[in-house]
Amino acid sequence: MSKQPITYEIKKKKKHRLRKFLLIILKLILILIILMLIAILILETLVFKYLKDLYATMDEDIENLMAGLNTDYANSVILDIDGNYLATLNADEKREIITLEEMSVYLPKAYISIEDERFKEHFGIDIIRTANAIITYVRNNGYSSFGGSTITQQLVKNITNDREDSVDRKIREWILAYELEQQYSKDEIIAKYLNIIFVGGDVYGVELGSQYYFNKSAAELSISECAYLAGVTHSPNVYNPFEGLDNEESIKNRTITVLDKMLETGNITQMEYNKAFAETNRGLKFEKGNYVSTIYSYHTDAALDQIISEVAEENNLSIPLAKSYVYSGGFTIYTTQNSYIQSLMEQDFNDQKYIQASWNRPGETTQAAMVVIDHNTGFVVGCVGGLGEKTVSRGLNRATQSTRQTGSSMKPIAVVAPAMQERKITAASIYGDVRTTFTLKNGEKYTPKNYNYYRGNITVRQALETSQNIPFIKIMEELTTDKSKEYLRKMGITSLTDKDNDLALSIGGLDLGVSPLEMAGAYATIANGGEYIEPTFYTKVIDSKGNVVMQAEQERRRVFTEPNAYVLQNLIMQPVVGKSGTAKYCAIEGIDVAAKTGTTDEDFDRWLCGFTPYYTAATWYGYDYNESVRFGATNPAGLIWDAVMTKIHTGLEPATFNMPDGVALYKVCKSTGMIATPRCWGTYDELFWVDNLPGHCTRHPYR
Repeated sequence: MSKQPITYEIKKKKKHRLRKFLLIILKLILILIILMLIAILILETLVFKYLKDLYATMDEDIENLMAGLNTDYANSVILDIDGNYLATLNADEKREIITLEEMSVYLPKAYISIEDERFKEHFGIDIIRTANAIITYVRNNGYSSFGGSTITQQLVKNITNDREDSVDRKIREWILAYELEQQYSKDEIIAKYLNIIFVGGDVYGVELGSQYYFNKSAAELSISECAYLAGVTHSPNVYNPFEGLDNEESIKNRTITVLDKMLETGNITQMEYNKAFAETNRGLKFEKGNYVSTIYSYHTDAALDQIISEVAEENNLSIPLAKSYVYSGGFTIYTTQNSYIQSLMEQDFNDQKYIQASWNRPGETTQAAMVVIDHNTGFVVGCVGGLGEKTVSRGLNRATQSTRQTGSSMKPIAVVAPAMQERKITAASIYGDVRTTFTLKNGEKYTPKNYNYYRGNITVRQALETSQNIPFIKIMEELTTDKSKEYLRKMGITSLTDKDNDLALSIGGLDLGVSPLEMAGAYATIANGGEYIEPTFYTKVIDSKGNVVMQAEQERRRVFTEPNAYVLQNLIMQPVVGKSGTAKYCAIEGIDVAAKTGTTDEDFDRWLCGFTPYYTAATWYGYDYNESVRFGATNPAGLIWDAVMTKIHTGLEPATFNMPDGVALYKVCKSTGMIATPRCWGTYDELFWVDNLPGHCTRHPYR
């Protein structure tokens, strides 16, 4: 019997099953394709909605970005409180802002070659570079040696100063870069980029960069020098030839890398490359230039810092761009500087008797800082941030930027003022000034000492006069450090930390310390009848058309009642008028003076903070690094304070602190610090806020 028909039938069935299987596979593939298309549509819808929603929230970001770019580039002028001319920003400097025509033609070519070779073709985002960066990032487990940011994106980042590391931030950057490309030409974008980019040290922009590295303008740079400057962007401080680093080979290699890229992209010819390569191989001739020649006063420095910071914060701009905007916006800046007072302060701070060499650090000397405030307005009328002649513009300003331990100058503001406002004490309250061991919050024992000797039972007024420690620590224990810090913050102290939580706060033992500006602001609160007014270095900024574009917005708040503030004013006079006062040398004839000294452990810091009916001032003296001050018997901060304040008040009308309603003079029993009865045999007169009276003497009750 033949098997052929059976074999044929089997083959036929196999073929049928295969066709059926393939059909199933095709159907599955079709279903998968449909599902993928649906997923893509859903994803596209979600992405579109996300981008649409994100875009809708970015109107202000786009507006701020464009505002940051639309600068008039005219020099701004600074005036003092009386409208007198102080300075023109950039007037004596080579301009920071230059056009493409004012720089070497090879400079933008160098930057484009190494930073963004498709700059002329893309719309703000380089798809190829971005994709490569993402792929490299994924392959290397989250690390990529290069970024996908175009020059336009870098410009956005420099303007907005948005450094958040997130997908949202990157997408916002893409949107802003795209918007930028729609409204500005490529030449405008590269010009702005080259004028604000960081090039090392404290230098921004290629013009100042050229002067800094080569002591020449950007127009005079050779191809190799252009390549170096463009290469610096990769890591400015690594390739800085003036930092004492062994980086000659690194500089050469990096510059050649840029030259290679310039040749590859057709931005230089082979002949130009050969010449630049040879120059680089021989070693670039660096020559550090003096790119800043205008030295402003410390007050002007502080005013500019305040304005630039506010511009940056309010407009979401980077500090370099905010500075460029303020300097080159053609503004008139009205500062609070009283030039007469500023001049007097600078004279005393230049007095060589205050400048003493360090015993521990060769080349270092003592330093000092002082702030003078008109406490009725909060205007800082004078500010000096260092001893000796000022030689740099906008360098370290110790008056506003340095925080130091405050010593006993903290007692009136951290202890006495809050405790009286909380009705815990009066000027007549009596405390035992004796050796005492306190238990801190962490259970540790704390046995502080006086700088002099123990005096037994004394009043708050007496303790303030001679600056005893123990009574104020005992008061702090009753008040609590939390309540003290609450009041200090109300008085404008911003440098307190969670570590400032122990009793040492009462005598100025702090984690970071306080700046002279904030000490002056706190004392000014008491001088101003208990109302805090945020100190300011400027009043307004107007543009070239006379429009007010900025106005100082000073926080104001009531911290102490007027009667309590008056009693405090009178109390803080005690170190000046008391026979054993620590600040007797600060007296000014015919004018009430309240003042408190401060000395920290090992004499690292010396302070004098105080006020008159006219002005409040805080002075610090010491070294930038902890070192004992060996000046002599008298507090040098006090000597400076006295010299300056005496001159400031020369010719002013005699003045006393004005006593408001709610203050009364009472006879007090010396034994108890309470209001005396007819049976009290030892009494004296004391001032009280009538809402904070101690009650009648319980030791000598009147029957």
